[in-house]
Amino acid sequence: MKRSIPMLLLAIFYLQANAQSKSTLIYGEALIKDRRMEKIGTVLTVAGGITLFTGNILYWKSYNDNANNGPDKNKATNAGYIMISGVGLMAVGIPLWAIGKSRERHIRIEAELVRFKGLASANGLGFKIRF
Repeated sequence: MKRSIPMLLLAIFYLQANAQSKSTLIYGEALIKDRRMEKIGTVLTVAGGITLFTGNILYWKSYNDNANNGPDKNKATNAGYIMISGVGLMAVGIPLWAIGKSRERHIRIEAELVRFKGLASANGLGFKIRF
């Protein structure tokens, strides 16, 4: 019993010291992940906008080419599918873009708060007291 309590305290302090030393790595990895999410969202949104615009042009072109005969159903259907795929790309891209940007901003703020508040040690090894 006498040896188990110091071993338990040593294990707790060891885990606490490891958690403090990796905090900057966790912020860095999360920041890279969220930047990647933002870039993917931006690319999907731009690609979806271009696809939607192209589908819209093709749709109206299919109606304007055949003024007297009516639109070519196959061309109009394909243009509609292109527009729907553009909307789908934008529907996926916009939330990824917004969530990635928001998380990146929150991680930057949290990283700045941790850096400015300071930790108990300059080398990453210290004790925290939580209430």
